[in-house]
Amino acid sequence: MANTESINHAVIEALNSRDFAALAAKVNEDVSISGIGEGMDNGREALRARLARHFEAFDESYDDALVMSDALGSNVAIKLTAHGKRAGGDSYSAEKILLLELEDGSITRIAFFTTS
Repeated sequence: MANTESINHAVIEALNSRDFAALAAKVNEDVSISGIGEGMDNGREALRARLARHFEAFDESYDDALVMSDALGSNVAIKLTAHGKRAGGDSYSAEKILLLELEDGSITRIAFFTTS
């Protein structure tokens, strides 16, 4: 079983501090990415590029994490509150779901979903 609590904290801390290298160290080299920008992509470099563009456009931070996982801990959903600012300066707060799929302690899929 994966240690979902430590992964949760590490991912959110890396996102909030914009430490893409720390996040990249937690993901599989062929990580599948969706919900961060348009379409889907694969790989650490694509993840870094997508996150850099996302945070430049939205300047988000995350808190109020509620972690849910399957019995084996290989699928983790983290319900978050995202606080950010759009490029035009408008502030917002939105609920998001961060989905992580894990294999052998490494993140193989990372996806963001905005709830409405």
